[in-house]
Amino acid sequence: MIWCQERGNAVNSFPPDSIRLQYLKDCCERADDTPEELLYLDSLLNESEGPENRNFKAYAYRNQIRHYFNAVDWEQAEKVSVPAISFFRREQMLDYLFETQAMIITLYTDRGEFELALQKGREMYKEAKAIGSAGDVAEACYVIAYACYISGRCNDALEWAERGVRLLDGMKDKHMNRMEFYFILAESSRQLNREERVIVYVDSVRRELIDFHLLNPDKPKDYFSYYWIWVYCNEADYELYCNHPAEACSCLKKADKYKQSDIYDTYKDGLYFTWSDYYLAVGDYDQATACLDTAAYYLQLRHSGENPDVCRRRAVIAAKKGDYKQATEELRHCVQIADSLSCARFDCQSHQLRSFFHINQLETERKKQSLVIHFQLILAFSLALALLLLCYLCYRFYRIKCLLAVAVEEAVEADENTSVFLSNMTRVVNDFLQETSAFSESLIRETEMEKRQKYAVSLCSRNELAQRVIFDILDVSKIESDRMQFHYEDVNLARLVREVYMKMQSSATEEVRLCLLPVKEMRMTADPIRLAQVLENILHCAFLHAKSGEVSFGYRAEGEEVVFFVSCKGIVFSEEACQFMFDRLAQTASKLENIQLGMVISRGLIMKMGGRMSMPVRTESGCRIEFVMPLKHI
Repeated sequence: MIWCQERGNAVNSFPPDSIRLQYLKDCCERADDTPEELLYLDSLLNESEGPENRNFKAYAYRNQIRHYFNAVDWEQAEKVSVPAISFFRREQMLDYLFETQAMIITLYTDRGEFELALQKGREMYKEAKAIGSAGDVAEACYVIAYACYISGRCNDALEWAERGVRLLDGMKDKHMNRMEFYFILAESSRQLNREERVIVYVDSVRRELIDFHLLNPDKPKDYFSYYWIWVYCNEADYELYCNHPAEACSCLKKADKYKQSDIYDTYKDGLYFTWSDYYLAVGDYDQATACLDTAAYYLQLRHSGENPDVCRRRAVIAAKKGDYKQATEELRHCVQIADSLSCARFDCQSHQLRSFFHINQLETERKKQSLVIHFQLILAFSLALALLLLCYLCYRFYRIKCLLAVAVEEAVEADENTSVFLSNMTRVVNDFLQETSAFSESLIRETEMEKRQKYAVSLCSRNELAQRVIFDILDVSKIESDRMQFHYEDVNLARLVREVYMKMQSSATEEVRLCLLPVKEMRMTADPIRLAQVLENILHCAFLHAKSGEVSFGYRAEGEEVVFFVSCKGIVFSEEACQFMFDRLAQTASKLENIQLGMVISRGLIMKMGGRMSMPVRTESGCRIEFVMPLKHI
């Protein structure tokens, strides 16, 4: 506790700026794999907040996990890995991400959770292929190959290791990674009794070690001491396999030179196992037993519990010495240990497989439920869409029904109006014919020439009036039956209104003057005859109702339209008069000489030519009649 307080005070005395972070990092590197390193890493992690210090934070996370990984502290390594992996993913720091995942998956393998390790390894492989580089994919291949090798799936281990070696081909900075793959290839080949392939992979590790030292001359010769021990031990095994004990002894002496540098005692058990095999080969059974006891000690440091391979080797030494009873006891004990380990491994594997079987079942059930939910959503959406479509069709049917009802009412009303119109016209024509017949009889009976001339003039005037009314009625009928023909052409409006002005001058009197207002030259597309007819009818209506004053007319352009207007000074139309002018039934209810269908015809012609007409508007000096026509007929 006192030591921790002193170290904490020393850390807190560092500079309070960005130099402090670099200083902490240097301290971490100097205190590699010591208790002090964790103190420095904790301080570095807590103080490296903010995006500008993300590299220091990543370094702290990665080395915390590496420290616990080397110390085989599985619980702390897993605890630190959760925020670390989340941080690496968020910051897209892929090298740290996959390296951290590899360490955690390796821990799963080392504590016997092979199925979990393989599952996590495959997930890492998929993620690395999706977003990582070839080196990251190779990292995933290694953790899968290592899990397969440790769990006894040697063929699968060979396949994944060879895939990893192919991915690392040509990468100069991946000597360590290639050595790890060659180690798995060699050990898996030994398990499959492929001794010739073992020595090939061992030679590959030797070449990688030599290349590494050539590219890194600043590293000490014993930098990879544990791999040099492993290489020389495997070469010694091969020499013993070929019955060359002297060469095997030479290889083992070379391995002994690296024994003191292997601070983790990684391959010391293998070194003493190989020495034991050598002494057994040369007949020194006591030395073989002593080396075997030393190998068992180092093996016990890494893996607690008895190892059946140690018992098997003791049985071989006892048999060579001729102590067959001890050899038999050792073999019996070896079988018991092997059976116990096999049962334990079988139970562990079965438990893991059951867990994954349940997980797979849950995943399959989840997918089924997801499909059912999606199908239900699609069905509900389809039903809602069908319901909306049905509502829309019902609404359309209701609208069509309403429109048909309105159309029927309008048709009935139009039929009634037509009947009334025909009835009125029949009555008016009968009255007119009776009056005309009376005039004709009077003309025949009258003997005085003056009265005969008077009757003849009156009769001629009535005939002209009847002819005009009949033509107007025909025009109204053509307009309402849409049989009126129009001939559109380019019209000079100034010339057209001047012609109308000249023609209507005869209708002007001393009391009611006709005036053409100044107009600009303009051209439009219209039927000139019908347009002139509209203007004449409006002016004629104005003259009929005017007793004094002035009638002026003209036009003006407004955008893509032309506004025609007739101003009547001293003339004011009442509402009744306006309704009377545009009501054909009201017009035909009076006598023939009082029928004025000009305004009815004018409004119909304007609408047929694409224009619009409004009721007369009162002004300060009288009233104003306007209608609007498009410049171009569509």
